[in-house]
Amino acid sequence: MQSSSLVERIDKLPKIPKIVQELIDLVNSDSADLSQIAEKIAYDQVISARVLRLSNSAYFGRARNIGSVNEAVIRLGLGPVRTLVVSSALMSAFDVDSELDIDAFWQHTFEVATISKALAGSLKMDPNEAFTAGMLHNLGELLIMTTAYEQLDRINLHIEAGKPKQEAQELILGVTSAELGGELARKWNFPDRLCDAIRYQFTPVHKEQFSSLAGILRLAGKVDESWQDFVTTDSKLEWLNQQLEYNMLGFPKTVVAAIDDVIGKGREMAKMLK
Repeated sequence: MQSSSLVERIDKLPKIPKIVQELIDLVNSDSADLSQIAEKIAYDQVISARVLRLSNSAYFGRARNIGSVNEAVIRLGLGPVRTLVVSSALMSAFDVDSELDIDAFWQHTFEVATISKALAGSLKMDPNEAFTAGMLHNLGELLIMTTAYEQLDRINLHIEAGKPKQEAQELILGVTSAELGGELARKWNFPDRLCDAIRYQFTPVHKEQFSSLAGILRLAGKVDESWQDFVTTDSKLEWLNQQLEYNMLGFPKTVVAAIDDVIGKGREMAKMLK
């Protein structure tokens, strides 16, 4: 991969609004304070509306409607607020061609994020970190849609001929979406662990080391693609046992119920926040 090519593609992106960049820095800070976050969110109409919409939704099972951003942020908590900030940043930074199904893209992204959170919870890992990783995992795809749209048909021809997507991207662009996404996340000042998880999401075992967060992303993507093919708990467990990441991460059998509980909820959230 040519580093100059990578930088060139990333630098073609428009800058995200300053207020959103400040929010990203704030929600990713170890000393993040909800009242500070609420005050900052109030300056952005789009994020404010999404925060209020989500806090009053059935997704959070609350009966009493609220009208203030401050109360909404407290109700949601840092994890969901971080998600809203990140998703708003992504939506504002990328101008995707109208011929592409961007709604399907976001539904898949939110679904992988939701499944990643459930998987992390089953392992007693940080579920919010996994959710954020899931929200960011497709950054490179967005970048390709934005800066290399004219190459998508050539990439798809190779995929239709049987090549894996990452191999087809490497062949046409000289770089993969995972590599682009990891570098873009780093440019946007996300923690190294998240950046590496995105970069190695298709190869969680790299340099003789296994990235648990990348493994969660990889397994979450497989679950999103295949879970509907299985009906019984036994058939789901049998399929999971065939997945490298499942075995390396050492999930308890209760993970099946954890996945069942969240399947479809990410897509519902994406539709709600559109």
